[in-house]
Amino acid sequence: MNRQPSDLTTAHRGPMAGADSLIVVENLIKAYEGRVDLALKGITLDVKEGECFGLLGPNGAGKTTLMGCLLGLLNPDGGKLTVAGLDPNDLAVREVIGFLPERPHFESWFTAQEFLTYHHSLSGLDKASRKTDVVDMLKRVGLEEAAWTRKTNKFSRGMLQRLGLAQALIGKPKIVFLDEPGSGMDPPGVTLLREILLELKKSNATIVLNSHHLDEMERVCDRVAFIRNGQIQSIKSMSEESDYPHVLRMRFAERLEDQVLNAKFASIAAASGASILEIDPRGARIAVTSGQMASAVIRMCIENQIAVQSASPESTSLEHLFNEMPEFLIGDKPDE
Repeated sequence: MNRQPSDLTTAHRGPMAGADSLIVVENLIKAYEGRVDLALKGITLDVKEGECFGLLGPNGAGKTTLMGCLLGLLNPDGGKLTVAGLDPNDLAVREVIGFLPERPHFESWFTAQEFLTYHHSLSGLDKASRKTDVVDMLKRVGLEEAAWTRKTNKFSRGMLQRLGLAQALIGKPKIVFLDEPGSGMDPPGVTLLREILLELKKSNATIVLNSHHLDEMERVCDRVAFIRNGQIQSIKSMSEESDYPHVLRMRFAERLEDQVLNAKFASIAAASGASILEIDPRGARIAVTSGQMASAVIRMCIENQIAVQSASPESTSLEHLFNEMPEFLIGDKPDE
């Protein structure tokens, strides 16, 4: 007998997981017929309830294979995988999952509105709110109203991606799997996607995100697993990896005279221990050894009447971690 969806928050989480771990993977192995090398070689990880967990790796590393196993779309050849102590194929799990594949394909005879209405019905949500829910979701993912009554086979790649995101979220899932959700989206679409992910986090949804957009992953992920050749090289917490040497790029709100600016920044650099790389009347590039030093530089600028319009690192902490693992950048044989 299947458990009810509400049981997911109270079901047994397994011996490896903490009390707040929702997804537990232990020594997961996956082989493909005709391939000598294993696609997954003993993957072990856990995803906490309400966490945004990122998967990073070169093409063919095993990320999509791992996600397929998490979703119950692929059967592993070894190891153990549970969602709240249940098999991923359990209907209680299926009912609370939303999934956006990298390249979504939809029934060509559906219009966008018909397609989303159909999936709202499959989700078992209240029929009385169906029309409103569908319209609200189409608006939320930024799909233009003129496209709502258009057949999906007339959609561009970015439009399909937005509709796929709407389909993944229409059932109000507790667990969301997103495989390259920003693929094919224009810059406004990527920004909108980030807003939606942050909203999901606030609602305590659990998110598993596979993406090559390092800056976007850093903004939304709590932890990131680095996967290469079917193995996890490292799992990093974004909160723990935020303090690292970097170049701080600053932009001033007003143009400053060179002589005054140079004198003030020389004093700031000496006091904070930072190094001035470039400086001009509109901005500066400063080498700092930590986030704390960057904060000190910004604070001293304000104290010295230098109005800072913006300040940000030139590289993200994920880029920094990639640079620390050069072997990680070497591609693997494709398996996905």
